[in-house]
Amino acid sequence: MLEENSIIPLYYQLKELIKEKIKGGSWAEGFKVPSERELMEVYHVSRATVRKALSELITEGFIYRKQGVGTFVAKSKIEQNLIGELSFNQQARMHGLNPSSKIVYAALEPHLANRIFAILQLEENTRVHKIIRVRLVNDHPLILETLYIPQQYSSDILSHNLEDIAVFTYLNEKFNFTHSTLEIEPVAMNEFEAKYLQTEIARPALSLERIVYSEEQVIAIQKRIMRGDRGKFSFTLRESSQKKEEFSVGLEFSQQTEY
Repeated sequence: MLEENSIIPLYYQLKELIKEKIKGGSWAEGFKVPSERELMEVYHVSRATVRKALSELITEGFIYRKQGVGTFVAKSKIEQNLIGELSFNQQARMHGLNPSSKIVYAALEPHLANRIFAILQLEENTRVHKIIRVRLVNDHPLILETLYIPQQYSSDILSHNLEDIAVFTYLNEKFNFTHSTLEIEPVAMNEFEAKYLQTEIARPALSLERIVYSEEQVIAIQKRIMRGDRGKFSFTLRESSQKKEEFSVGLEFSQQTEY
């Protein structure tokens, strides 16, 4: 039950309790969440408390609402490993889903932010491929991806079908990727991102910037904006006597409607 005298707000306690029911499997995918009145009666809280808890769970992608029908537990999340398998398409298919991409922009760019040239270890005004794609699962947009690849490493990439090609597989055939660095942070959707991810401006999102190396050479920069209501990034830290710190990183995504 909820603790009325706790410093933790009642809505937050209720939200976390429901979240644990979902994560623990007692409320499975497709389960119809009790009505607001039922939750009020069971947990002895106000309608405002229940609504706030449910609203945040919808925003976080744990539940979704069908107008005139009710509220349901969202489709379970799937995981994409970002360190080992780099192919978004391959991993989505492993889960029985249909991945696709839509090209927003693809061109050689001589004028980019100075920071991009610095990361790529290039002189300013060096030509760099800039590719922007929407990544979809079963026709639902999940990620807005921007790639920066120096022309010298991928002179013919624009001649490929960029809606089908696995860019990292293409690059890995030429270069032996050795490691990546990742920066992940929460952000709010801007107008451009919201347009292509079919959501509202200022909605929560997750931003990932990945720099891919072959030894000390930077091969590409990948930037991803993912809808915050449809996924999360996960980390696993392994420890062994041979290798004390080994990280694996995953991307999990879901949505409030059926795939």
